[in-house]
Amino acid sequence: MSFRKKTAPIKLASVVALSMIFVTGCGSSTNVESSSEAPKGTTAPAAPLKLSYWVGMPTDGARVMKNYNDSLFYQELEKKTSVKVDFQHPAIGSEKEQFNLLIASGNLPDVIEYNFMNYPGGPEKAISDKVAIPLNDLIAKNAPNLKKYLDEHPELKRDVTTDSGTIYAFPAIGVGNSNVSSGLMLRKDWLNELGLKTPETIEEWTTVLRAFKEKKGAKSPLTLTRDDFKVDRLNGAFNIGVTYYIDNGKIKYGPYEPVFKDYLMQLNAWYKEGLLDKDFATQDAKAKDGKITNSSSGAFAANIGSGMGKYLNAIPESAKTFDLVAAQHPVLKKGEQPKIFTAAYEYRGDGSAVITPNNKNAASTAKWLDYLYSDEGNTLKSFGVEGTTFNKVNGFPKYTDLITNNPEKLSIGEAMAKYLRVATPAPGFVGDDRYTEQYYKYDQQKEALTVYNKYYKNLEQTRIPRISQTPEEAQELSAIMAEVDTYKDEMFLKFVMGSESFDNYDKYIKQLKSMKIERAIALKQAAFERFKTRK
Repeated sequence: MSFRKKTAPIKLASVVALSMIFVTGCGSSTNVESSSEAPKGTTAPAAPLKLSYWVGMPTDGARVMKNYNDSLFYQELEKKTSVKVDFQHPAIGSEKEQFNLLIASGNLPDVIEYNFMNYPGGPEKAISDKVAIPLNDLIAKNAPNLKKYLDEHPELKRDVTTDSGTIYAFPAIGVGNSNVSSGLMLRKDWLNELGLKTPETIEEWTTVLRAFKEKKGAKSPLTLTRDDFKVDRLNGAFNIGVTYYIDNGKIKYGPYEPVFKDYLMQLNAWYKEGLLDKDFATQDAKAKDGKITNSSSGAFAANIGSGMGKYLNAIPESAKTFDLVAAQHPVLKKGEQPKIFTAAYEYRGDGSAVITPNNKNAASTAKWLDYLYSDEGNTLKSFGVEGTTFNKVNGFPKYTDLITNNPEKLSIGEAMAKYLRVATPAPGFVGDDRYTEQYYKYDQQKEALTVYNKYYKNLEQTRIPRISQTPEEAQELSAIMAEVDTYKDEMFLKFVMGSESFDNYDKYIKQLKSMKIERAIALKQAAFERFKTRK
């Protein structure tokens, strides 16, 4: 089975060209001004369409606006489509709880934007629970842009389709060459001063961290938070996942594999030697940031934008010797290629929009959402309004100072949140190379993007695709993993911090087995086998 890697430049669907106007009311007609590929026989609207739309607000957005109606993007979208949206935003940090309350209430809006891969019981359960409606016919008849893209990318279509063949969401689709947007970073100026190269192997990492500790006085040579260990970072060097992964076509669970002991022993050795931050289990992101900017640490994991960019921007001119460099995902032996690391899926999951059964204008809503998959819609979403947020330079949409050097002193992330809908997943396309080339303003960031994405194709061998469990499987799996995750997380800390002897590792494995981890693996394998038969 193969998965695809995208290449630039990106060619998006361009069915809808200029404007789309939708109407409300039972049996009302729809007017679509479009290219010759658009549906024929439409008539003028009687009234604009009004939609209720539940969606989380990103942190950057909440700092600069009260509601998405304050966003330039949605104001312009309303002008172009005659669709007025009543946004409902859960409180930041309580999205999951508020989503559950929304579903329990039964008082659903017309559209819900959420990651329905995480819906209890999976997307099929969301449909049977009457939270979402099947979209196959709606997309075929009313979403020519999305339909065209899915037809041209059948493997992505499999990702957004359930095992029964149902398309359930208007997805956020990754395009461009930036699916890997985070990784391990180091103080480049320290490496240069010490005559060291950027480490690739675990052995080289040990050498570098020791030098940072002994020669640069770093109190926490490698600083991480507990959450950094919940995604694939250092564990990839041992060719195991931090959770489920694929090995030669078989689903495995990393913490249940024998080699996971080698990974834990390496972390324990670094911890005992003072190379791994002693506070990793308890410190928050703010504490980690402080250690990076005050030179208490010389290595860490972070995002290219919100991490590397933030740190480079935070250092005053008087300390401009401060420099950062991205390290490739680590391996054990020199010359090996990393195969397990953290990357976004092309079907993001987050930012997916479902139409609920309460929506009385499903066809018009589908047409409205489909606009975001057109060239014009993607330009509006990613770059905004020409002459205001971008100008064309040799055919290339270049952000104006309103985005990159905001007169109100907004950060680039805040400006993008206020004027565009590009920095977080949303229905439409995510990661347009023309956007990332400008969002990452430092050369170090652009180099990091190349370093982190170099081995992206290797994930085809190891990363589990967008499988889905049946509702019954999901319930059983959830019950097993609730117990397994709690125990595994507890033992991870004990082994790494040395409060549990590795002489007891076999007991740990036996305990996982008694908690039915092998049954959980079997459930994942069954879902994987079904996925391979999707069309």
